[in-house]
Amino acid sequence: MKRVIRFAGMLLLVGVIAVSCTSKKPEKTIESLKSAITGETNASAKYQAFSLKAAEDGFLNIAKMFAAASEAELIHVKNHNAVLVKMGEEVFNPVADTPEVSSTEDNIQTAIDGETYEFTVMYPEFISFAINENIDDAIKTFTWAKEAEKTHALLYAQTLEILRTTESDEEVASLWYVCPKCGDLFDDIEELDYCPICGVPSQSFLEY
Repeated sequence: MKRVIRFAGMLLLVGVIAVSCTSKKPEKTIESLKSAITGETNASAKYQAFSLKAAEDGFLNIAKMFAAASEAELIHVKNHNAVLVKMGEEVFNPVADTPEVSSTEDNIQTAIDGETYEFTVMYPEFISFAINENIDDAIKTFTWAKEAEKTHALLYAQTLEILRTTESDEEVASLWYVCPKCGDLFDDIEELDYCPICGVPSQSFLEY
């Protein structure tokens, strides 16, 4: 009887090993995380360059906006990498491309276009891959980034309208805030208690 039990146990162990060896790796989600990290790394470098250009042009409030946005994109990078590591992958640190810098007005439009692509095309696609491969952590980090990019695009559009209408940035917020957990961006937190995306208390926000 003991031999039968021992033999059955061996069969069970072999079965578990076979299943683990043949389980499919979530390649699409891993590829999406690395693609998102590359995109956000480039966006952070781009916004840092845009910030310097805005300051050079005398638009100090817009410079602060882009400095805050640059940090927000790095938070997305950190979140995406945390999911990669949790999945057993190595941290992914791509080298950013050299940013193309134009006038501050054109730079804001470039930022709007980039963020709009991310929240309407890129992240929805990545979320669908993560759903299909049942990777909940990836679904969350992609969703947080998507919602944050939507906010970024809206704030950029408002700033661009001010710049085009007044030819200055005096009406643009002089203080900008970043949620340290999800990378959401704010130009006013006076009546805000928590981040609407991830729930972090507003007193924890980074200030620029």
